[in-house]
Amino acid sequence: MKYILSILASGKFPEVELGKNKYEAIKKASKMIFHGLAMEEKYQIFISNYLEFEKEILDYTVQRMIREPVPYDDYFHVKMGFNRRLINLLTAARLYVDQLHHHIRKCMPDNQNTKEEVTSLFSEEYDNSLEYRFMEALRNYVQHRGLPVHWVQFKGHANGSGKDRMLIFSFQLASQKESLKKDIFKKKVLEEIPEKIDLKMATRVYVEGISRIHCAARRLVEQHLTEARSLFEDVIASYRQVFSEKFVGLFAICLKENKIIERVPLLLEWDDIRIKLSRRNQELINLRNSYVSGQG
Repeated sequence: MKYILSILASGKFPEVELGKNKYEAIKKASKMIFHGLAMEEKYQIFISNYLEFEKEILDYTVQRMIREPVPYDDYFHVKMGFNRRLINLLTAARLYVDQLHHHIRKCMPDNQNTKEEVTSLFSEEYDNSLEYRFMEALRNYVQHRGLPVHWVQFKGHANGSGKDRMLIFSFQLASQKESLKKDIFKKKVLEEIPEKIDLKMATRVYVEGISRIHCAARRLVEQHLTEARSLFEDVIASYRQVFSEKFVGLFAICLKENKIIERVPLLLEWDDIRIKLSRRNQELINLRNSYVSGQG
């Protein structure tokens, strides 16, 4: 076997010999960078679904503010719209939860305790939060049995008097214990919840929990991803010593009898995206005590 560093493109480019150990290190680093990005992508999908859920609440509230009370069939469509949003959110959460351990294990291939460390992150949130337990049980219920939204209501009330009088509009949605009882729902969680669960609050608390888990997961893999990126930067810099022009398509290549049998792209652009996503999606704190107001 022969291991080289070169550009795979039309034309003649220098080749730099790599030892087997360096090639294997590059391949290992490439997998770590790939899975580091995958973690952030799946978290981004989850957060994007949460944003859409909150925007839907605002959208329907504004519509109610400027229109007459809607007939029953419009309420039906409103409820179905929120069912769709919550199902999307819970599905994205399941995607994230199910695959996080795999991605962290690939980012920390030499750590024998990865499974226990990741499991403990989820267990802590589950044990400490009724809303987290409820949303996890609701996800299972939605996947196998029914829809999450059973009740919706627009509210409007006046605040102040005279010229300072303001009309305030809001929108409420909930799961009802009575509806959940009619089908298979986790019994222990069912015993804990009130007759009506505020889905806005439960969702916000749940998102806080997933956000804490993700930020803790980032800390677990941070040093490993930093070292993987540094290796790529060093290898790219070493190639610039023999080819100073601007280039793309640099690969670590494994050859057998002068035929390529494996190649690893040396790209940092995807890791740049990971870093940007991690900076954009910081830990979400105290969502349960936050709301958006249209008051000027």
